Amino acid sequence: MINKMLYKIIVLDIMELLLYLPKGLIYGAILIAFLILINGLLHRFRKYQLVSLVKLIYLGLFVAYIYTLLQQTYFSRPPGSRNTVSLILGETWQGGLQSKAYVIENILMMIPFGVFLPNILKPAESIFCCIPLGFFFSVSLEYAQFLSQRGHMQVDDVIMNVIGTIIGYLFFVTVKRLRRLNKYIIEKK
Repeated sequence: MINKMLYKIIVLDIMELLLYLPKGLIYGAILIAFLILINGLLHRFRKYQLVSLVKLIYLGLFVAYIYTLLQQTYFSRPPGSRNTVSLILGETWQGGLQSKAYVIENILMMIPFGVFLPNILKPAESIFCCIPLGFFFSVSLEYAQFLSQRGHMQVDDVIMNVIGTIIGYLFFVTVKRLRRLNKYIIEKK
């Protein structure tokens, strides 16, 4: 019964998050269109491309993701509405169902970060770059929430965000290795 209620809370929170996604996708599409134009001009006059089409798509999706994430975690909240600080590890999980949902949602919200970033930035293909960037992004968001009092500053959020980044990164690595294996099998035939 508790798991069902927890699942329902998470789904409702995600549905709220999806309200921001269309605008984020529009911003991502505008960026893609602009960069395709720049790529076309560079190719025409200099015979090279700035970015591949696949990277452009990942970049557009990353922009949509970051916009949606920032709307949900920062801009949709009035300044001064939240002013607590928790540096106690595991404190959030000790709360009610909504608090437990927040813990799970903090993991889920950073999975795309770990997937998209290594597809955009070559250095982020390394775990020693991607995970620290996820940590830095999370700490920056928590600090901004603290300064503006738009969110509760919690060490649990940072840890769950890093776990989400790691899961996303592992997904990226798995897909990359499966592509290599597939290419190897095709070349062997």
